[in-house]
Amino acid sequence: MPAQDELTTFRRMSLIARQAASGGRGGRSLLDWQRTTMPEGGTEATGHRDYAPGDAPRYVDWSICARRDEVLTRTFEGQVDQHAYILLDCSPSMGLGNPPKFELARRIAALLGYTCLTSQDRLSISAFSGRITADLLPTRGKSRIPQMLRFLGEIELEGRRTDLAAAAEAFVKRYQRHGPTVVISDLYDATDFKTGLDILRHGGYQPRVVHLYDPADATPDLLGDIEIFDVESHAGRRVTITEQMLERYKQLHAEFHRSIGDYCKRSGIKCLQIAADTPEDEAFLRVLGLK
Repeated sequence: MPAQDELTTFRRMSLIARQAASGGRGGRSLLDWQRTTMPEGGTEATGHRDYAPGDAPRYVDWSICARRDEVLTRTFEGQVDQHAYILLDCSPSMGLGNPPKFELARRIAALLGYTCLTSQDRLSISAFSGRITADLLPTRGKSRIPQMLRFLGEIELEGRRTDLAAAAEAFVKRYQRHGPTVVISDLYDATDFKTGLDILRHGGYQPRVVHLYDPADATPDLLGDIEIFDVESHAGRRVTITEQMLERYKQLHAEFHRSIGDYCKRSGIKCLQIAADTPEDEAFLRVLGLK
C-alpha cells in the first residue's frame, strides 16, 4: 500500500479512537500507560490545586488569583518523555498463512508507531527472530512517521528460528528507559515464549502481546504419507499421518493457543489473539482498544 494511503488509514483510525475516548466509549490502546496528575511538565491542563512552596511561578494561574483571595497552581496530566517499544517477529513462520501473518503484523506495528509519534512519545522498533535483526532507534515527533514507515517496509523475514528469550535479553541490555513494549508474533518459539515475556516483565518493560495466528494451522488437511518441512529449522522428514495423530495434533494446538491467553492473564499482560485473515479495520480497532 502506498505511504499516503497508509497515512490516510492511520489518521482515520486515530480520529475514531479520539472520538470514542472523548465520548467515554474508548478502551485502552496497547501503547496506553497510566497517566499521572502533576503540577508541571505534563501535556494537558486538568485543573488547579493550592500553591505549594517550590512551585514554578509560571504555573500559577494569575487570572484566578486576581479574582479570588487565593493562589492556585495549574495541574497537568501526562508523563514526560514517555518511551514505547515494539518487538516485531520476522522469523520465517510469520511468512506463512493466507494472507501471511507478517503482512498484518507489519501494519499493526505501523499503526501503533503512528499513534505513538503523533502523541509526541519516544518510539523504538526492533525486528527479531533468533536475535534482533533490525532497529529503529528511539525517535519522536510527527516528522519521523515517514522514516518509521520506510523502516517497516524494508524489514524482511529472517531465516532463523524464533527465540524471544534471546531477543528480549538483548533488548533489555540495549534500552535503559522503561516503557510499554508490544510483542507482535505468532509465538512459535521452540524455547518457550513465556521465558522471553518474563524477561521483559521482570525487567520493567510492561509487555503487551499481539498473538497472530493462521486459523488453518488448527485443522490441517493432512493424512497419509507426507513430507514435513520446518521453515525455521529447515529440517524435513517423511512421515505417515494417521487420524489418531491428527486428532492429537489438534488437541496440542488448541492447548498452545489457550496457554498464551492463560499465561498472559496470570501475569497481568494484555493479550490480543488475532487471526491473520481478520479484516484490517477490525484488527486495528482491537489494537486501539475500541472493540
